[in-house]
Amino acid sequence: MRKSINIGIGIALSVLLFYLFIKDVNTLKLTHPSGLGSQAISTSDRAVFVADVTGFRTGDRIMVSDKTHPEGEMRTIERITRDESRNTHVIIVTEPFTCSFDPSRAAVLKFPRLQRALASAHYIWLLPSLIFTLAALWIRSYRWKFFFPDHRGLSINSLWIAVCIGYMANNVLPFRMGEIVRAWIFSRKEKRGISESFGTIVMERVFDILSILILFVAFIFYFSARGDVILPGTLIQGAWILAVIALGALACLIAMHIRPTQSLLIIRFLLKPLPARFGRACLRLFESFIQGLAIFSSFHSLLSAFVLSMVIWLDLGFAYYCLFLAVDIKATLLVAIFLIVGLAFAVSIPSAPGFIGTFHFVGKEVLKIMGIQGNLEAYVLLAHAMAYIPVLVLGFVYLSLENLSLKDLRQSIHPIRHNPEER
Repeated sequence: MRKSINIGIGIALSVLLFYLFIKDVNTLKLTHPSGLGSQAISTSDRAVFVADVTGFRTGDRIMVSDKTHPEGEMRTIERITRDESRNTHVIIVTEPFTCSFDPSRAAVLKFPRLQRALASAHYIWLLPSLIFTLAALWIRSYRWKFFFPDHRGLSINSLWIAVCIGYMANNVLPFRMGEIVRAWIFSRKEKRGISESFGTIVMERVFDILSILILFVAFIFYFSARGDVILPGTLIQGAWILAVIALGALACLIAMHIRPTQSLLIIRFLLKPLPARFGRACLRLFESFIQGLAIFSSFHSLLSAFVLSMVIWLDLGFAYYCLFLAVDIKATLLVAIFLIVGLAFAVSIPSAPGFIGTFHFVGKEVLKIMGIQGNLEAYVLLAHAMAYIPVLVLGFVYLSLENLSLKDLRQSIHPIRHNPEER
């Protein structure tokens, strides 16, 4: 029952966030009252003021409305110009408006901007984006081996197949069960203990979180120092808090590695108030986690994992930057990497499989915070498709080559969750 409730909450949250993401997809807010005149334009009763005119063309049919006139008025675009005095764009229509549409009354302009953006996108840029995406996946596979104490004898092919199937499972199974699937696939191929494999994955995720926190704090301070991006004060305060959390977490990890026996004694004491069965499961998870801390025994492995983590985020930054070019959005590589940092936090929110809704809503909001203009919805939809579809296809291909099915994956999860020991 509890599992069903958790899945229901995740799906409901995903649906809500996707609705918030898509509900205004074909509308633009007016930035200045139409019909009140402008120094640069004499036909003020035919003017519509908007901040962004991406995708508009002469001859398009547009609908303008507000709360006072919800039925709106349909007009045809005659020309598009710019009002420098108000730092906004102006759309001139062929016939005068009979109403004055005031932004204070939630005036909006409607036209199929998402459909137009997707239809006119430069899809050739999806190819380099795909290459960078797959390269990041391969680098993740290669980085994973450094979390094993005896990594020199590991097969990169087994690591790659396990990562592909595991990430695919994350897209189709709830609760990020793909991580357990990845441990099971790798242990099955390499004849290793599932406990060891799962411990390295837990540590790998902790490593990802720490590297993301470092990037997030660095970006917040960088953009706030530049002054050309106005960040909310809560973000800057949050950056300081997360910096302290990251340093504290790193200190705890090192202490747990140096004193594993004492750490387990403390954990046993903290788990005493919990039900016995749940406490044993948590203790096994912590034991697997402490095994994964073996990476701290090798400076070379630790440095390699950190450098490869930065390479992964940079590589994904190029993948997301290519998508900016695909939909004619003017943004930098730094913005693309900052977007990835925001999305890394988004995928930790409970959601439906594939991070539908959370990915879209957070992605759009991050770009808005950065002051990026253009069809953000089209961009985020393409970004999600490029993160979702290639991994899904690769995962199912390797699942077939391994003579496995989704049913096998689901059946493998239950015993691992309760007893992640060698099988």
